[in-house]
Amino acid sequence: EDLTGKTVAVVGTGASAIQFVPEVAKVAGKVKLFQRSAAHVIAKPDRAYKKAEHWVLKKLPLTQTLDRMRIYAANESRVLGFTSFQKAMGVYEWLFSRHLKKQISDPVLREKLTPDYPMGCKRILMSNDYYPALAQANTEVINYGIDAVDKQGLTDSSGAHHDVDVIIYGTGFKATDFLTPMTITGRDGVDLNTAWQDGAEAYLGITVRGFPNLFMLYGPNTNLGHNSIIYMLESQIHYVQQCLAEMDEQKLHSLEVRESVQARFNDNVQRKISDTVWDKGCHSWYKTESGKNTNNWPGFTFDYRRQTQHLELSDYEYKAL
Repeated sequence: EDLTGKTVAVVGTGASAIQFVPEVAKVAGKVKLFQRSAAHVIAKPDRAYKKAEHWVLKKLPLTQTLDRMRIYAANESRVLGFTSFQKAMGVYEWLFSRHLKKQISDPVLREKLTPDYPMGCKRILMSNDYYPALAQANTEVINYGIDAVDKQGLTDSSGAHHDVDVIIYGTGFKATDFLTPMTITGRDGVDLNTAWQDGAEAYLGITVRGFPNLFMLYGPNTNLGHNSIIYMLESQIHYVQQCLAEMDEQKLHSLEVRESVQARFNDNVQRKISDTVWDKGCHSWYKTESGKNTNNWPGFTFDYRRQTQHLELSDYEYKAL
């Protein structure tokens, strides 16, 4: 759709919106951004490598490993601000406040863009061009949700109608509906969505009681707010490979996690989550409608790797061929 000169309504202010709003604002005649809650946005520390850095990385390959370790360690330390040392989040609150003041001079707009919940309770976003786009004369931030849509535009939750040419939904995903809309049937004909009606859970986020031989990647409570999900996926792939190798070696027909093992693991995860910033009173995509956090891993990624490093066959009930 050619947006040149058109009035565009954007619904949502999350990780998708901060990427496409700056591009839309470059060509649209008017952008109306509807936000139910503001996001914490900090500067994105991207820059090009210098020639000297390229030379060092090429001539001394060990420096590539050291640089990756530096990035990993810096990101990994951020989990403390979400979990056991939440005062550390004060550093990121200062970075957010400085970034907002630097890029938004209008005090009224700045107030609209200031969240009313603890930093980290919802996903922290990074962008260098989102706030400048909102400061443009052709962009308006409206602090209401949407009640209705018609042929001319939409009506916000205050009752005001807005005539628009195009509506772009940046309303996110149903992140707690794991594997939906796929239908996965387990033992005794049980549907996975039915088994998860009170919130998804799995042992190590990988395998589920009642569903033998089902192995998942990026399953319940293995999402991150601080480091790379690739590291978690590598841990999961290694664990699944162990399961498959053990089944081949032992000539097993099925592996099914023990109920007590899954329950103990998930009770521990939920206990840890209850004392994190994610449970400080905001509603986010990390949680189900009932308030259960089914998404995030409440600890270090290296601890998750430790837990998935070696398969304990005693965690499973198994049957031979």
